[in-house]
Amino acid sequence: MKIAIDCRYLGKSGIGRVTEGILENLDFSKDEYWLIGKRESLAKYEGAHIVEDGSDPYSVRGLFSFPRELNKLCDAVFLPNFLVPFGIRLPVFAIMHDLAFLDVKETTKGAFDRFVKRTLLKRCMKRAKEISCVSAFTRERTEHYYGKLAKKCFVNYNGLSESVINYAETHAPAEKADEIVYVGNVKPHKGLKTLLAAFSRTEGETKLKIIGEKEHFLTGLALDESAYRNVEFTGRLSDEELLPAIARAKYLVLPSVYEGFGLPPLEALALGTQPIVSDIPVFREVYAGLPVVYFRGEEELEEALSRPPEKIACRKEVLARYSYARCAETILEHIKA
Repeated sequence: MKIAIDCRYLGKSGIGRVTEGILENLDFSKDEYWLIGKRESLAKYEGAHIVEDGSDPYSVRGLFSFPRELNKLCDAVFLPNFLVPFGIRLPVFAIMHDLAFLDVKETTKGAFDRFVKRTLLKRCMKRAKEISCVSAFTRERTEHYYGKLAKKCFVNYNGLSESVINYAETHAPAEKADEIVYVGNVKPHKGLKTLLAAFSRTEGETKLKIIGEKEHFLTGLALDESAYRNVEFTGRLSDEELLPAIARAKYLVLPSVYEGFGLPPLEALALGTQPIVSDIPVFREVYAGLPVVYFRGEEELEEALSRPPEKIACRKEVLARYSYARCAETILEHIKA
């Protein structure tokens, strides 16, 4: 089988981690792969063909930069997102992470932006041969909006990247610091305002670390950073910095009002840190039976932040339930079928 893969998402949070997790679990000696993206990011995947393309997949240029020669060389193309570049003449297999653009209009930048994203989402639903949904919740939302087109969707959960697994297996449980971490962006559905408001009312010298690009966090928050005592905006961290930060935190908080999966709490569980997550359907689905703390509203979050965490030791259970090896295998099975 000859498969092209859009790897331009590598290095981007969220989808970049999913792309990396799938690539790490492909056997490049069994099938023939053409990896589209930056050569320096793809050189480690020995045995694959590299098609240099440094365009941003979210840009207009990125939507029109598909290497046309792959239409003759390959049997199918795999896209780790809903953006289907123009010019593809191959069967398309894609991943649908969420439908936030439809469910939470604040995630878009106005009517025109919503129109464009809605158009591209529908194009993916029509154009793709099959679509891997990261949760049953996401698949249910495709059924809500697209009816019969959702028959081509199947549920295929995310997993943990090799960097997280290796760190968890080679490091002793970290001594917990008086720190809470948040990993994510400032999009309205992420609930960062709720976290900051709840944390500002807690007592003591606990630190809250907001991990991500600082300028993006501060844009649009309408909050005075100096008003939040013991809040640190770290900027984006490499895995070498991020994983120890999660491992030594007493809590990782993901206060989203909407998610398609929600990966940081899964990484926290593997690293021995208790997650606190908002009580929304997708978290009840993904984290059912796992030691996470759910909250509704600022008061419950404030109370949860003030309690001592329990000891987390469920890495084997997490790895048994969520695996990129199984995720990649499932995608390949659908492509080859």
